[in-house]
Amino acid sequence: MRAYIGTPIALMLATFATAAQAECVPSFVAGGNSVTLTPAGSFDDGRLNERFYVRLRNDGDTVCELRLAVGRDIAASDADFPSYELFGPNGSVTVNSTDAARTSERSAVDIVIPVRGETSIPYDVRMKLGWGFESGIYDQALEFFLTARTGQSELATQRTQLSLNIPAIARIRFAGAGNARGSTSVEMGTLSPNGVSTSPPFAIRVLSTAGYQMDLESQNAGALRRVDGPEVIPYRMMVSGRPMNLKGGGDRIQVASHTGSTGNVHPVSVVVDPDPTMHAGNYRDRITVTVTPM
Repeated sequence: MRAYIGTPIALMLATFATAAQAECVPSFVAGGNSVTLTPAGSFDDGRLNERFYVRLRNDGDTVCELRLAVGRDIAASDADFPSYELFGPNGSVTVNSTDAARTSERSAVDIVIPVRGETSIPYDVRMKLGWGFESGIYDQALEFFLTARTGQSELATQRTQLSLNIPAIARIRFAGAGNARGSTSVEMGTLSPNGVSTSPPFAIRVLSTAGYQMDLESQNAGALRRVDGPEVIPYRMMVSGRPMNLKGGGDRIQVASHTGSTGNVHPVSVVVDPDPTMHAGNYRDRITVTVTPM
């Protein structure tokens, strides 16, 4: 009787040990990722490409042949996060909500994790950036999950946070003005002693990811000075229809919000009132324009 009872217990233990050795035990390494996306240099190039890896481990005794899918947690993501493309080992990956990703073949890639080993799956975030975006930090929450090749049951999940940092930067462009000796110049032509003289149309174009202030500083306190003499001719400058007070050396314009993709255009005009006592000669003033994002 004792031998009969002991035999099935031994068989049950042997069967349990064989099943345990045949398991695939997948998991994500490090528990989560944080990927910082920062545009390089000026927004004129307009592109960002950042690579990150999803690391996986198999603590089991058999090879894991699984699917790695990715979706977006809409509730934890900024609605105004700029559009982007995600590329995996097989090319473009469709990033829908997490629920849609579970059933979409384009959201997943087949993977193999060796016995007691690890594997790293590369993903690339590609984004087209340019002027028109507002400075700040934008977050996008991606959810990666492992499933069997057949079926949708989740074996493990991991969150990856994409944080896009758009810096506060500004640039100046001039329209309708020429270049002379490395600087932008506006030629007034011959000033009339009897009528008002007006500069040809030109403008300052500002591109900024934030609100900005534009400072204009006059070398001669709002006057044209004769190149080879002490005589000066006062002038009036209008920027976006606003008179600039340059007599104290400079004036400022402030704009509260960031610009669109084509920037803000500030028309500029320079007016010289007639004066029959003007001394003949070449007159100049240097205006320094500085734009600072706020």
